Amino acid sequence: MIDSLLKKKETLGFFSFIIGFGLVVMLLHRPIHTERILAITPSELDDKEVKADGKCYKYRVEDASCDFPSSK
Repeated sequence: MIDSLLKKKETLGFFSFIIGFGLVVMLLHRPIHTERILAITPSELDDKEVKADGKCYKYRVEDASCDFPSSK
């Protein structure tokens, strides 16, 4: 079945594009490095000021209840 598709000129360009795109992705792919941080201590965030988009933001620590869905 694949042999008959590869013999047609119409599908040869499509398969060449797919294979070439796959090779480019494999050659130029950079792995993503992530760090796992469980939580930041409240003392590190308390009264911290951050400037973003020309506005200043100040963090405050307050208690909140969270409902975590089960991972089943």
